[in-house]
Amino acid sequence: MRASIAFVTVAALAAGAVATPADIFQYNLIVTGNLDTNQEVEGRTIVGGNLTGPSAQFGFGLLPRPQYLGIDVLTVGGNINMTNIQMEAGDLRRAGTRNANLNFNGGGTEIVDASVAGIGAARAADLVSLSSFYSGLIANSTIQAPNGQPAPLKFFANPDADGVAVFSISASTLASNLVQQIELTANGATSIIVNVTGATLNFNQGNFVGAWASQAVREITLWNFADAADITLDRHWNGAILAPHAHLTNTTAIEGSVYVSSMTMRGEVHLPLYTGITPTPGTFAMLGLAGLAGLRRRR
Repeated sequence: MRASIAFVTVAALAAGAVATPADIFQYNLIVTGNLDTNQEVEGRTIVGGNLTGPSAQFGFGLLPRPQYLGIDVLTVGGNINMTNIQMEAGDLRRAGTRNANLNFNGGGTEIVDASVAGIGAARAADLVSLSSFYSGLIANSTIQAPNGQPAPLKFFANPDADGVAVFSISASTLASNLVQQIELTANGATSIIVNVTGATLNFNQGNFVGAWASQAVREITLWNFADAADITLDRHWNGAILAPHAHLTNTTAIEGSVYVSSMTMRGEVHLPLYTGITPTPGTFAMLGLAGLAGLRRRR
């Protein structure tokens, strides 16, 4: 986790409030619409819509627990309809009703706050701006895809002077049935951005190897799905996922943060938080106001 970032209050992320990339990336999971889950999230979570499912745990990886007293670890803009919610750290803040058993293992409390009813729409706009920023970064690194025979899909980072390596790949190449492994040679990169084009990704084979076996590299990796409407992950995934328009279904663990429109969560969402390159607050604000105009001046 980023120890240097002070926790943002819910007021800073309430509907209509100005958020920064640092605010957004404090969260392990942001779903701007509805979340259906029976799994755990290690870090902090925002659900803009309704939270449903049999049972779930939130804040499982947040230690030490006393550090999160008074911190919103789960924020829900809609209603909660579950059997059990286990809060391992921090508070639950909600705008709607709760039909669920609620247990606090970290000394937290429940707060009913009508102001967070609009948090989904506000954060959806932020995610679109972030995705536009990353989409505008020019690819400087190369990919070697299998050609006719099953083989690894190889990513070779060629970071710029700031340590930023940018890749561009189609969803069809990433999901090819020829892909046996997904291998990264990081070459000292301090940020790894992978822009994935295409409306649909069904990822059901291939293992992450090479530098992606390291948590230090997972936390600087962000997969940006600017165009995606539907993503299905049936294999273990490494790195953060930013897909502002997509419904995500996962059946295995994700090693990194997730920022999506809606989600059917059947695998855990793990830390680390994303710590790679972000737009400056000024650039981020321009993206929100003027779309790509601020982005194109970045590089």
